This record gives sequence, structure tokens and C-alpha cells, in this order.
Amino acid sequence: MITALNIEDYTRSGIYGLTNLFRHNRLRVEHLYCDTAAVKSLSYEHYRGKIGWASIDRFVKSQRNRVLCSEKVELPEESGFTRYSSSALSRRMCENASIALLRAIKRRDVKVALVDISGDSVGLCESLTEYADPVYVVTKAAELYIAQAEYLLSEKGAALRVSRSAGCLKDADLIIAVSPLDAGLGCAGNCVILSAEKPIVRQSSPVIYDWFFELPKKYQEIKPEYLSDMYFASALYDLAGARELGSELFTRCGDGTVIHTRMSLTELLSRRMERRDKAGL
Repeated sequence: MITALNIEDYTRSGIYGLTNLFRHNRLRVEHLYCDTAAVKSLSYEHYRGKIGWASIDRFVKSQRNRVLCSEKVELPEESGFTRYSSSALSRRMCENASIALLRAIKRRDVKVALVDISGDSVGLCESLTEYADPVYVVTKAAELYIAQAEYLLSEKGAALRVSRSAGCLKDADLIIAVSPLDAGLGCAGNCVILSAEKPIVRQSSPVIYDWFFELPKKYQEIKPEYLSDMYFASALYDLAGARELGSELFTRCGDGTVIHTRMSLTELLSRRMERRDKAGL
């Protein structure tokens, strides 16, 4: 079950608030279903006084720790509610984007580096080595990646270079970071960096972390209008078993300032490669 909450604030001050004296806060509940997804949408109309969190809690119950709502909704600590958040789908979108980008660039000499501290994306390496050789990995889970490197070398003849140091990133053309970047990568200023989450520390090159795609129509029909497509899709993927969304490819992506299409992202990496060729690197 996915539980979503919207607070509709109709409070008014001064003379405009007099009419609210005769109105009571109201909670509307709607249930929506599609395949394995069941959505409970709660809309609380707030006219005067305090928000009745106890009334809302009657319908939220065990879903308190993963309530879908806008970032603008303030969830009091004493309510016990926690806003749902997950990067699982964003991680898949980031991984899918990296493969699509390498397929589009059509250059085996592209220097690709995967930054995966905890070893969550070992399976991505096999796909990456189809388009780049070698592939560099920066990780603290070296034993996992060394085992993968041995497999790829023996079965595919592909090279995976594993390191605990970020030194290999300084000349990288494309960096894939599946976790939030909490330290500088030391890469070139025109390197293309793809990530699943907004970086904690600013990098020398813009980090593309915002992913957008077209939510299938069947899920559009059950999406509460106050939630964004990507946020709702993350819950469908993570909580409702809609795993097919993990194969979706982005339509747009952004770094917080610039929005890219698939074509413009490909052009961005192409320009990086052209500059590298001219510099003789």
C-alpha cells in the first residue's frame, strides 16, 4: 500500500477569515488501484485551528514512516510521520542513462569510471565493458569488484580496473556515481558526471542527477495530482512492485541549472571527447 498525503491550506487572516469560523477541517480519502499498486490518497482541508494529525493518523497507521507528500508539507516530529524518500529508481535511471550514452557515442576509447563506494552496482560493469575497455572502478568494496573483474576477464576478455583511490578520475570522460558525492572527485571541468542523487559537495564539473521520464498512462491514472511523476514512480518501483519502471530511459535530465535531452547529453560527451582528441590525451 502506498499512502499519500496533501494538506490544502484554506486559512485566511482578518476579515477574510470570518467565513472560516463556520467551516470545519475535513479529510477526504480516495483509494486507487493498478496492477500490484494500491494507493491511498489523503487530502486534508485546513480552514482554521491546528491540523488534526490524530485524525490523519487513523488512516495512515503503519505507513507513518513512508508517507508520500510534497516537500512543502511540514510533518511535525511529534506526529511520527516521515516523508518517503528513495533513490532506488533514480539509481536505475542513472545506470540506464550511462549505457544509452555510451551506445550513442560509439567510441570504445571513451574513459569510463564508476564510483560505487559500497558495491551496489557490480552488475552494471558487464554492460559498461561492452562499450568501453577498460572500465575503471573506485570503491571500498574492492573484493566484490575484484571478483567481477576476474569473471569479466575470463568470460568476456574485458578489463575492469579496481581502485580505492580517486586518482584514476582525473582524466575520465564519463563518471557514473551511484551514491551522493560527498567529496571532490578531482576530475576535469568538462567531464560528464551522472549520479542518482544531488551531490553533497560541489564538483569541478556539473553533476547530472535529476531524471525525468514519461510515466506510463496506467500509472498516470492513479497518481495523486499533488505528486510529481518521478517521485510517485519511485514509490511504485520501490514499494508497489512496479519493477518494469526500472527499464525506463530518461526523456530529460538536469544538473539543477541546465536541462538536457538525450541528444544534448550525447553532444556534451562528444564535445568532451573532441577536446581530449585535440589535446592529444
